[in-house]
Amino acid sequence: MQRRTAAAAHDEGAPILTQDKVSMRKTRRKRVSSHAAYSVREIVSLFLALCVMLVCIVFVAFKISSTVDNHSGHMHYPRKAEAAGESREGNSLPYNPIYQVPEVHPSVGDRSDRYAELRKTIDPLLPDDATRSLTAMSELRTITYTTQSMDEHNSDQVPYDIMDCPDTPPAGYPFAWNIMNILQSWPPDDPTPRPNIYQGLCVFDFQKDFTKALAYRTAEKPFVVVNDPAIAKSAERWNIPGYMNQLLGDEEHRCEYSPNNHFMYYTPLPNKQQHVRGKKKVPAGWTAPTQKMWMPYQDWLDHANVTMDKLGPGNPHWYYRLIGCGVGMGNDGHCDKSASEYLYDELPFFQPKEGLYLAEPDTQMGIHCRFGMRGVIAENHYDGSRNTIAVLKGSRRYILTHPDQCSKLALYPKGHPSGRHSAVDWSHPDLEAYPEFASAKANEIILQPGELLYLPTEWFHFIVSLELNFQCNTRSGIGPEYQSIIRSCGF
Repeated sequence: MQRRTAAAAHDEGAPILTQDKVSMRKTRRKRVSSHAAYSVREIVSLFLALCVMLVCIVFVAFKISSTVDNHSGHMHYPRKAEAAGESREGNSLPYNPIYQVPEVHPSVGDRSDRYAELRKTIDPLLPDDATRSLTAMSELRTITYTTQSMDEHNSDQVPYDIMDCPDTPPAGYPFAWNIMNILQSWPPDDPTPRPNIYQGLCVFDFQKDFTKALAYRTAEKPFVVVNDPAIAKSAERWNIPGYMNQLLGDEEHRCEYSPNNHFMYYTPLPNKQQHVRGKKKVPAGWTAPTQKMWMPYQDWLDHANVTMDKLGPGNPHWYYRLIGCGVGMGNDGHCDKSASEYLYDELPFFQPKEGLYLAEPDTQMGIHCRFGMRGVIAENHYDGSRNTIAVLKGSRRYILTHPDQCSKLALYPKGHPSGRHSAVDWSHPDLEAYPEFASAKANEIILQPGELLYLPTEWFHFIVSLELNFQCNTRSGIGPEYQSIIRSCGF
């Protein structure tokens, strides 16, 4: 609507001095009516114009938001129907037109432009070459050690060769020792490797012993896998200087803080001294053992890359975490707000498909990565599903305990915030408070870059970060082999 000029409006409203009072009143009424009519038309037109402008602004903002989301961050895996304007057919995700990652999986992964550009740049530097990748891993494994030698007649030595194990698990596998011998030989608070360890787990070469490893997995026994070219290539990429900074960018991820080197998982509870969960109560005065927070990768790295005098057991430690949700987590449409779906592209050996590492790929529960600084201890606990664990950088010590030792581990009961975790401080075991702990049996391993551990359902593990390290794991399905034992311990 075209507005009238100020001059025209002034002329129309100018007083007429020659009219009598009646005429002046009529003229005044006409003038007021004319202005009222004009104001209504003006307001209606202005309102309609504002509506049109608002619609345009919303449309433009939506387009900008879609573009920014696709270019600046990681595209979270869509849960129910559509995401970022891209339709899904069945369980498939549309491929990115910029670049298709060679190991891409049709149903999981990161299809964002940002990730495509990163892999387009890095992949030509790492063409498929198993020999090169495996050699790179051997150079990254800097810890050398020996294990207890095989002796069929010595009750304290392994009765089989861990580097050349039988085709099927031997009776009593895996061999275990008194836990106090292990802890006294190598105190957990000291991450400096020892020349001899108590290892009872078989080590299988992926390329030579695949059939053996599969037999042990079918029997639900723990074992170690080495020399898998797929794991080696992923670890090789993660050890390229600066690559992790580019991969993770400035996005914040989960992180845990502890005033010392001990970390224990817990379920958050309301602020009450007593809180009933199931049939158990949390003891009065219980406090969370760690503080949960969010931070960018570089901030965590700054905490981890400090001098040795700041890495002692009594100093603060930070434990970093990434989560790739995939299709097995968040079936209700919920997923971690900072999900890292690129983990499915970065670690193709953990993709939901038939193979050695996932016994039931259809039940996979995401991919979880933990980045530990030197000295970090993850307290002893068991997981309620099969677990496959790979180390991509650095090294970790694992102390493993059979589920049948649960009655000796002084577990926090079901319903406790840290239920299924040992109440014993393994750095300083109080044998007066927990006398049964002294008779528990365990064994240990050291995992270095490119090595993998298969851990059956409900096997206990206590973890020590020997240096700055990256470890990722995935879980799939629940094995029933040890459930009756765990139930006998109250779970």
